[in-house]
Order: sequence, then structure tokens, then C-alpha cells
Amino acid sequence: MSNSRNRNKDFDTIHHITSRIAHKVRFLQDEDQRNDLVEMIRRTAEFTGVKLLGWCVMINHFHILAFLPQPEEISEDEVVRRYGVLKGTAAANCLSMKLATHRLHGEGGNKEADKCLDAIRKRMYSIASFLKIVKQWFTEEYNRRNSHKGTLWEGVYFDRVVPHEQIEKCLGYLHLNPIRAAACATYDAYAWSSYSAFRKGDPVAIDGMRFVYDQKDEKGNLLTLGEIAAIHEELLDSLLEEHKRRIAEDIARKRAAGQNPPLDQLTTEAMVAQATAHMEEVRTASMELAEQRKLERSDKAKHVGTQRQILSFVELYPGITTGQLMNLVDASKSSKYRILADLKSKGVLTLDAKGWRLSLVGKKV
Repeated sequence: MSNSRNRNKDFDTIHHITSRIAHKVRFLQDEDQRNDLVEMIRRTAEFTGVKLLGWCVMINHFHILAFLPQPEEISEDEVVRRYGVLKGTAAANCLSMKLATHRLHGEGGNKEADKCLDAIRKRMYSIASFLKIVKQWFTEEYNRRNSHKGTLWEGVYFDRVVPHEQIEKCLGYLHLNPIRAAACATYDAYAWSSYSAFRKGDPVAIDGMRFVYDQKDEKGNLLTLGEIAAIHEELLDSLLEEHKRRIAEDIARKRAAGQNPPLDQLTTEAMVAQATAHMEEVRTASMELAEQRKLERSDKAKHVGTQRQILSFVELYPGITTGQLMNLVDASKSSKYRILADLKSKGVLTLDAKGWRLSLVGKKV
């Protein structure tokens, strides 16, 4: 995961962005503030050209899944339109009049107008610019409404570039946040999540879900919205079960260490008991595996020791018979004959013409 000072600037990349309120203060607890932040995220995305794939605004942080496309050539009319999306109709009209006034003054005025347009264009097609606009706007609005001073946000936002094959799971993680926080009972009941917006027919949320679930059915047709919802909720079910297991196992570990942690809102005593039993099975299996490996190492050491004895005696007593060798080597009879046969098959030892005296290969009897 990279932070805002080490962000990926490549285009055609998918970004999971997270930013938190400083000191985890719940400045977003007011519903109107969350509504305003979601609206500003949408407006800023349209202004910058960043494609929203999903979002979830919680009471002290937010998540955004976004696609950063290749920059396009933006005409003057489009710059003014996007500026109006971000700042409002009055600001767009003011910009349009400013540009028109500049262009009345010939070549010098045209340069000033182009300079103004370029300054606005530089704020587009950038994750950093996108986040900066959103966070600055919210800080200014919050401070103005609540007589607050200073920044609201932690200094670093997190920007992780998501491989294409992981975007479904990443979006599922975003949409599972309200359930994990016990902020709602169903996946689509949290109003500040893009999944709720998707279920209500919001075009931006639908477009984002179609981007993520870029799949076709057996006949080659695009998935219907109902099919996308079914696939996504199946994923959410799976992620939720994984989360419950992790929480239950964490509680079980703490209890085993003598602590008495409270149950999480998504866990029950039955889950913790199941996790405890599972952990005991894993512990037992781990101990058995360790013991098996210990025995294997011991058997291997014995094998190597017996092999060394055989080679040492053959080297020390050239022409030794198999029977004499067997009496000297300290090992089971079956083990000695097995190792001896192995050394012969590998060409390490050889027999004389009569087939009963041993010698090392390359040494005469």
C-alpha cells in the first residue's frame, strides 16, 4: 500500500483510496455531512475525469475505488462545463465571461485565456488532485458551518493500485464496511455506499459496477443488473464469513492467553467455540507434522550414518566380503542390505569376478 507521497501516477490504473479523519474523530457522524461528501466525490470525479467504480463514506473515514484513464484533449467548452460541475453554474458563467473578455484583447488576451484554461486542465486526470479538491472542500465547509479551525484529515491518504483480477474483491471490501461496523443490517441499506446507490438505479454506481463486472453470459450478452447484484452479494457473503472467522479466532486466541475480550457484533459464542476447536485441530496437526519431520530427519541421519560406515569399512579393508561387512556395521540387517544394494546400483561399490568381495569403484581388490 502506498501513501500520498509515494503514489502511482500511471494511467489506466485502478486505485483503492482511503483517507481518515485525524485522531479518528467522528466528524462524519452527521448524515447531511456524509451526503455532502458523497456528492462532492461524485462532482470532483467528473471534473477531474477520474471514473468512480465504488465508494463508501463511514463516520471517520472513506473508501473510494476509482479508475484513472488516459487523459483526453479537453476543449474550452468542456473545461467550462466541468468547472461548473465542480464549482456551480455561477462560477462556470464567471469563467466563461473571463475567457471571453481575455479574447477581446487580441493575441495577448488569447494567451491569457489559454493560460487560465491550462491551469484548470492541470488539475484533471490526477488522483492526487482529485483527493486534494475533495478534502479541501470538505474541510472548508465543515469549518465554516461549525466554527472549527485547522485541518480535519490525517496527513497521509492511502492509495493502493489494484490489479484488475482483484477489483471485485476490493469493491466487496468497500461495500462490507457498514456491515462490519454494524451500521446496517443488509448490504444495500447503507445510504452512503455505492452498492446502495446501484440498487436504487444510480447511473454512476451502475456504470462503476458494470466496469468491475465486465463479464458476459453463455450467449455473449452483458450481465443484467440483477445478475451483477446476485454475483456481488454472493461475494459479500463469502467475505463476511471470512471476516466472522477471523474475529472469532482472534477472540479465541485472546481467551487462550488469559484475556476476556467481548464478542464482536458479528460473532457468537458458538462461532468462538468453533474457532477454538478449529485452532486446536490446527495445533494438533502442526505438532504431528513436526514430530513426523523429526522422525524423518532421524531416519535420514541413521541412513547416512550407516552408509558412511559401509564405505569406511570397504575403504579400510579392501576385498572385504559382504558377510564380514554386515558383522562390522551397526544397523538393522534389512537397512544394511538395502543401503549396500543402493550403493552397488549407483556404481559406488563393485564386486570381484567371483561376486563376493567388495571394493570401492576405482580401487582394486
